[in-house]
Amino acid sequence: MTSSMSGTAPSADRPNLESVPRFLLWQASRQKRFLIGGVTFGVIWMLCQALWPYLLGRAIDDGVAAQSAEVWLWCGLLLAVAVVQAVSGALRHRMAVKNLVRASLQIGRLIGHHSAETGSAITATTPSGEIVATVSTDALSLGAMFDVVARLSGGIVAYLVVSAIMLATSVELGLVVLIGVPVLGGLLALLLRPLQTRQTVWREQTGLLTTLGADTVAGLRVLRGIGGEDEFIARYAARSQLVRRAGVHLAKLQSWLDGLQVFLPGVFLAFIVWYGARLVLAGTISAGELISFYGYATFLVIPLRTGVEATQVFAKGIVATRRVLDVLRIQPAARDVASPASAPPVGAELVDVASGVVVEPGQFTGLVDANPDAAAAVATRLGRFDDSAHADAPVLWGAVDHRRVPIRELRKRIVVSDAHPHLFGGALIDGLDVKRARDPAFEGTETGQFRAVSRAVDDAAATETVEGLPDGLRQTVAERGRSFSGGQRQRLSLARVLLTDAEVLVLIEPTSALDAHTESQIATRLRHAREGRTTVVVSASPLVLDRMDIIRVMQDGRVVGSGSHAELLRREDDTGYLYRSIVARTVSAAEPAEGEELDDASTGAIDTLWYAAEHTGAIPVYSEGHPDAAADR
Repeated sequence: MTSSMSGTAPSADRPNLESVPRFLLWQASRQKRFLIGGVTFGVIWMLCQALWPYLLGRAIDDGVAAQSAEVWLWCGLLLAVAVVQAVSGALRHRMAVKNLVRASLQIGRLIGHHSAETGSAITATTPSGEIVATVSTDALSLGAMFDVVARLSGGIVAYLVVSAIMLATSVELGLVVLIGVPVLGGLLALLLRPLQTRQTVWREQTGLLTTLGADTVAGLRVLRGIGGEDEFIARYAARSQLVRRAGVHLAKLQSWLDGLQVFLPGVFLAFIVWYGARLVLAGTISAGELISFYGYATFLVIPLRTGVEATQVFAKGIVATRRVLDVLRIQPAARDVASPASAPPVGAELVDVASGVVVEPGQFTGLVDANPDAAAAVATRLGRFDDSAHADAPVLWGAVDHRRVPIRELRKRIVVSDAHPHLFGGALIDGLDVKRARDPAFEGTETGQFRAVSRAVDDAAATETVEGLPDGLRQTVAERGRSFSGGQRQRLSLARVLLTDAEVLVLIEPTSALDAHTESQIATRLRHAREGRTTVVVSASPLVLDRMDIIRVMQDGRVVGSGSHAELLRREDDTGYLYRSIVARTVSAAEPAEGEELDDASTGAIDTLWYAAEHTGAIPVYSEGHPDAAADR
């Protein structure tokens, strides 16, 4: 599946998003074997039920009334039909469940993959709660249509067969039954359109409630920090009442429909018995034929209810399918162009034109800006997540606008690790080594995978975290890795990106949640793990920046100077002054005048800078007693 679903021709892997019917037909083509099986067994199951009244009537007329031994023949046929009905019913139900589950899971997986490929574009237009509701609710409603289609098909075929039998027996009574059943169905169908309207309103309110809940859970710590729990509870209670009222409004009409499905067929059957009894007394039909007609009328209630049920299911499923299509039609923020360019050779230079940042191949490049978001924006542009951001700010990769490079190729070679990473649920080892977990070619190399992951975990200084887990790398990770602290998630995600072995690795604040000792460890190990390969790091940590080959100093998103960490610390120009103010955070408008005491924050900042300088070698450290030691201090 490509990153642009609606931009390519439909196929077995790419859905047809032009309309609801075409999308449903596309999904049906993906499970046609189970649909055909369900329809086949559904028809056999319904026909067996339709044959019961005919066989029973013949047994009464030819066996009981005529006192003939043929009654045993008809009883044997009734038994055979009962056996076939039981077997076909079980197989029909099995196929129905398979159709429901396969359709629901495939649609859910389709939305999940599309959400991942669409990235920020999907959350910019659709609330996250709405996407969750689409997977958890709409996918099931869509799958229910494939469940009911087998019984509906069987009911239609059985209705036609019974119609032929009744007309051949008694045209008068047959017409009463054949006309009466569709009339009942039409009366019940009058309630379906308002029912669909109320279902749409209820679905919208449910989606809004889910969105509110999801957004609140994501910001729960912030809410608690500012004492906003009461405000949230009030908003959630108000939204819940809207959902309740919409549900009650829907349930009232649904109850009328359910009640009429029992009442109207009951009235119709009573009329059939009364009218048929008059025909028997008139000698027009026999007692056995009356019993058969009663059985047919009773049986036809089943296709009638199935038809009404199918109409309700399809009404709800169509609403759900429209919601699914709304999500799937969202275009990714980055899409392949009609005439892509060849990917540049390995070792090509990256240039962010807007900022002037040059990323030379095989080097460690640091990005520093007084505004961390501006530096992070450059890193994000290098990964090409939103083509609209490159209209006035192209990125040249080997002198080629990297918007023309196929996305799949770019994603393999340029990997960006966000400042707020998330961990995948499931086994930790599979969540870290994503490439091996998805590639069948790595099957049978479990030992090699374990070693590679362990090495990456060690490079990310996360060995203690893994060793503290009961099952180690086999530990099942909770949703979004919430069982880990921020620093643990940061280190594990660093191990994950190291395992990609990307040609260009871009890290945004990879050590922001870590202490100085762990930062120093990671900086050293990262340098060793990525030696000779292109690595870009957005950070203001002197411990990390000391390991960079070149640091691009930026102001308001533009490069104003470059140099190594040691050079920039010693430079006396504006670039050096700016760099020291960012890294040490000691130069500000509030800096005390000569003779004034430093406050605790300034003292702490200077101590941090001195710690970094001593441990990175940017400033020489003298032993006690050295004549320059006191002066240096």
